[in-house]
Amino acid sequence: MWLECYFYSPKSKTSIARGVTNQFEFEDKKIRINIRLACMLLIMSVFSIGCSNQFKMDLTKQRHDNLAEDLKAIQAQETMKFPDPLTLDEVIRVGLENNLEMRISRIMAEIEKDSALAEKLGMLPDLSFSGNASYRSNYAVSEYEDIYTGKKVLGSTTNSEKATRIMDIRLSWNILDFGLSYLRSRQAAVGLEIKRMERIRQSQKLALDLSNAYWKSVLTQKDLERVRAIESEATEYKKKADELVAQKRIDPIVARGIEKQLSDLSITANGLQSEMASIRIELGKLMGISPFTRFDLANESTAEGFVENMPEPSGLDPRRLEIVSLNNRPELFSADLEEKVRQDDARSVLLSMFPSIRLDAAQNYDYNSFLANNTWSSVGISVAQNFLDIPSKYMSWKAKDKTVSMVKAQRLMLTAGVIAQVHIALQDYRAKEKQFRLYNNAWLIAEDLLNMSRERNKLGTVTDLQVTQRMMETVVAKLQRDRSLTDVLNAYNMLLVTLGLDYGRWRENLMEFDEHAVPADIQTKDIVKPSESKKD
Repeated sequence: MWLECYFYSPKSKTSIARGVTNQFEFEDKKIRINIRLACMLLIMSVFSIGCSNQFKMDLTKQRHDNLAEDLKAIQAQETMKFPDPLTLDEVIRVGLENNLEMRISRIMAEIEKDSALAEKLGMLPDLSFSGNASYRSNYAVSEYEDIYTGKKVLGSTTNSEKATRIMDIRLSWNILDFGLSYLRSRQAAVGLEIKRMERIRQSQKLALDLSNAYWKSVLTQKDLERVRAIESEATEYKKKADELVAQKRIDPIVARGIEKQLSDLSITANGLQSEMASIRIELGKLMGISPFTRFDLANESTAEGFVENMPEPSGLDPRRLEIVSLNNRPELFSADLEEKVRQDDARSVLLSMFPSIRLDAAQNYDYNSFLANNTWSSVGISVAQNFLDIPSKYMSWKAKDKTVSMVKAQRLMLTAGVIAQVHIALQDYRAKEKQFRLYNNAWLIAEDLLNMSRERNKLGTVTDLQVTQRMMETVVAKLQRDRSLTDVLNAYNMLLVTLGLDYGRWRENLMEFDEHAVPADIQTKDIVKPSESKKD
């Protein structure tokens, strides 16, 4: 189509000196017509293609397809196999592997790595190849003007063919762009480390949530078993009381009192059952598994054993814990790295104020048969500078430099915040530990009273109603004690997380910590990956 519009036979060269003006006017007019026609055809073609290929979205099909894919992934989770039963260590491992937020963090880590590599590859020079082929309908003939007479004379020679074919391979290196690319590459590498610190902190918080949900579930299960046992025992007292009422040996109010205690126990058991189901669902969510996935939790490691291994709050030095936290918190490492990023921002703006120097080397080829040399090599250097842009960049550099000072102030604020968090966490641990001791003592007293009431009931000095009342008191005391036990465990774990300690260090003796030591693996450690945990 394009060649039809442009191709036509030129007039004889023998008559080039005669009627040249009319010839060029005719040819010029014809070329304009052909160009207009070609442009119209091109516009119409693009428009018709665009209309025929208009994008249409089928939202219903897209939703059904994505839903089927998501449900398939969830169904795969329902058949996942776990150790039976799951210990706390295994719950933490499964959570770090399968938690959806941690999965997203791992994907983001891969994205950050690719982005950092892309910035590094941006430091390479430009290597380009270009080629051009064109054809014109007539020879390139020029007119010449006599500078004395002003008369124009049509030339009768040319040094170019109708068909033009040129190509070149060019290597270009911009020194200024190389420097800016280097700074951007370094910023990307530092940003990668910042994201790694964020993932470490994310894993610490997830371990805290998993531990809290684990102990709640285990203790609630034990409380439910305890209530069921007492409920069964109270039912026997109820049957015995009903028989005595039928024999008119005791007042019916005694049987109704026992029935009231039994009803309260049933209400408590039902509440514990509902609470345990909710905690199991929350624990499954944190572990990244479906609510329909069945798993059992181990209870051979008692929570009381963990409490006994905890240090006495009175023996913990707040100032020593401050230093431990300031040397271990991932956020503070991120703040140090953020300062480097801002410094490179300022350096980039400062560097952009310098002239742009470009070095070029090329290998060229031209198929023009009129040229004596069709191939040649070329090298060159170019310098460019926009002087009117310097004031704007200077002010931008000053702003970036002030940003560095702002980041330092933010790091100082973060340091003060971490210190305050340590004191708050320590105070909370002290209060929860003392509260647990009180609730534990109250529960032990209630247990002793229940045992003594049972013994005296056998001797006939204590009624069945009094025994069931003691049972209810014991249940309430046990529930309060176990909730306090969960609180003190969570408070101590919160203190450890506030100090910036990974789950693997939670069982270390806090009294023996070297407060001035930073984590030995801070340069390389990251969140647990599924492949690594499987090897373990």
